[in-house]
Order: sequence, then structure tokens, then C-alpha cells
Amino acid sequence: MKPKCKHRLRLSIGKGADGIYHYKSFTGYGDTPAQARREAERLSREWQVLHKSEPHCSGMKLSEAFQRYIDSRTNVCSPSTIRKYVSISKNNLQSIMNCYVDELTQEMIQQAINTESGTRKPKTVRNIHGLLSAVLKQSGANLSLNTKLPQKIRYVPYVPSNDDINRLIQVAKPDELKIILLAAIGSFRRSEICGFMPCDISGNTITVNRVIVKDTAGKYVVKLQGKSEDSLRTVTLPPHVIEKLVPPDGSEYIVGMNPDNAYKAFKRALKRAGLHDFRLHDLRHYQASILHAMGVPDKYIMARGGWKTDATLKNIYQHAMSEKQKEVDATICDYFTDKFKL
Repeated sequence: MKPKCKHRLRLSIGKGADGIYHYKSFTGYGDTPAQARREAERLSREWQVLHKSEPHCSGMKLSEAFQRYIDSRTNVCSPSTIRKYVSISKNNLQSIMNCYVDELTQEMIQQAINTESGTRKPKTVRNIHGLLSAVLKQSGANLSLNTKLPQKIRYVPYVPSNDDINRLIQVAKPDELKIILLAAIGSFRRSEICGFMPCDISGNTITVNRVIVKDTAGKYVVKLQGKSEDSLRTVTLPPHVIEKLVPPDGSEYIVGMNPDNAYKAFKRALKRAGLHDFRLHDLRHYQASILHAMGVPDKYIMARGGWKTDATLKNIYQHAMSEKQKEVDATICDYFTDKFKL
């Protein structure tokens, strides 16, 4: 039987960033007015206990929560990461950015993610949702997300061949050659390549001591640390490669370009060589696949390439193995074609 009485209790949860006081309502039901009031008071007490250690959430808009999250990580995350966070806060989830954190519902978040999915790649949408989840957790929101996200699209990397690398080397200009050698043989990222100075070379080794990345304003800056602790590494290179890296004119940097211009230089060499269009980053995949074929253990490949996990390596190997399988299948078919004339 439905309770006869109900009692609505309104609790002040403080003044928000807009200077207006905000309230939360609790409705209790009972057979008598007293029972209904006690039930509403019980619900109110339970809510206050849950949120006692997280009062900063009350009256805070999502946009403000995003800004607080970004501010709290400005000195510990890379400039490029902070730039991505700022971009998301300004350009994504706009339908809920002006909503109060403690009033957000799963339905509102799902609708916002649905909107993003209409124009963004699945990986981008997942990154947006991941940041949103972290922001809500830091803000103290009592909301457990169960958002339906777009299905991942499996990325199939291109792994250049030895012939690809040789053709690039033959047509590359001096700075282009340095970029190609450092990426393909040193397995360095373009931010690392552009940050190298002659003083980073010692004998036949070169050490990552700095990277060049964009700050929140989109301006290139020098950062004295890599993408992760694993990025700060020393790699041994063949002597004839080291010789090609030392600037003959005493330049401050080994490659006198920022990462954008380095990528464009690589693309020019790629076009000049008449090769299939692929990324500079794919030269790192080339090295990983070669080392794997040589029987080098994954932990050494990860150390040389500055990978924190083996997820990327597994994706590269899977692709390389599928290509090898095609060669094996063709050899098998050729054998039986020659053996049996039907």
C-alpha cells in the first residue's frame, strides 16, 4: 500500500561560484506526517555523511571543475597534455559545461557523449570521457559513470621495409637524413629528435635529455623531461650513424627544426623517394619489428624505444606476423602448384 503522507525537506548546500545559494531536496514517505518527516531527515543525513569530506563539489559548474583539474596538473603533466585538456574544456561537452557538478546525471553525460560521437573519432571520444571521469572524481561528484562509448576501431600500423628505409636514405638531404636515422635506427620520437644537442652524444651513444613540445598557447618550448620516465634513455647507435648526426657548423641542435617542420621535411623525402605515404612515427615501428625478428626480448625493445607498456609492440607484431603469413601462404601455394600439374 502506498504511504499516505510525504514530506519534502530542502537542504542548503552552500553558495556557488555564481554567488547564488543552492539547495538539494529530499522527499520522505510514511503513514503519518511524522514518519514522512523522519524519513526525509534520514535521507538528508545520509547524503551529508557521504558528501561531508567533499563539500567543494557543491555549487560548482563543470567548467570550473575542469579548470581546477587542469590547474592541479599544470606542473606535473607535459605542456602538450595540458594543451589537450584545455582544448577539450573549451571545445567539447559544451551541452553540460555550464551545469552544476552535483546536478549532473548519467543521462546528461550520455547525451553529451552521443553528440561528440557524431563528429569525433572513437578514440577521441574515449579520451574526452576519460578526462571527464577524472574531473568528476577529483571534484567529489557522487556519480558512478556507466556511459556507453563508441566501439574502438582497430588501428593497423604500417611497418616500413628495409627497402623503404634505403630509398629514403638515398634521396634525403642532410637534416632529413638525421631525422630518418634517429627515428628508424634510434627509435626516437620527433619531439626527442628535435631536442637533441651535440652534447647529448657520448662515444657511440645518444641520450634523451630534453624534448621540444607545444605549450598551452601552441608555442614550442624546451622541456627537460620526456613523455615518461621510460623516455629518458640512452641508446647506442652504429658509429657511421653517429658521424652523420654531428653538425659540421657547430649548431646548437643536431636537427635545426621544430617537430612540425621535421615532419614536413620527412614527408618531402618520402615524396621524393616515391614511397607509399606513411608517418614519421612508423619508423619506430620499423625498428621494433626488426628487433623482434632478430629475437631481441621485448623488455630491451621497450627500453630502447622508450615504451612504457608492450601494447604498441603487440599491435606491431600482430601486423608483421599477418604480412609474414601472406608470404608463407604464397610459398606453400607455389610449391604445390609446381608439384602437381592438374
